[in-house]
Amino acid sequence: MILAFALIGAVVGFFPGGSFLLIPMEVYLLYKICTKHKAFDFPMFFLVAAALIGVSAFLKGLATFLQAIPVIGQFANSLVAFGFIVAFGNIAEHYYSRHPRPPN
Repeated sequence: MILAFALIGAVVGFFPGGSFLLIPMEVYLLYKICTKHKAFDFPMFFLVAAALIGVSAFLKGLATFLQAIPVIGQFANSLVAFGFIVAFGNIAEHYYSRHPRPPN
């Protein structure tokens, strides 16, 4: 699942301005990982999603400068998007697989 999101993110990141579409996709990936491990807890999800949005928006903003370099910048954007999604997805997967939500 993470690899599929990362590959889609790499394609989206290739297009100028498309990298800001990655933020909702990354939040959805977080949701999918939480629900997969039956660890969805809204307050924690909200905090992690807010942090993700902040970091991701910052990185995407910096990555827009790469678009000034024709072709090479677009490939660099794609690689950054791919790498960030894989890293974030693996961290989330690791965390939620070891910290399921306690039963109520």
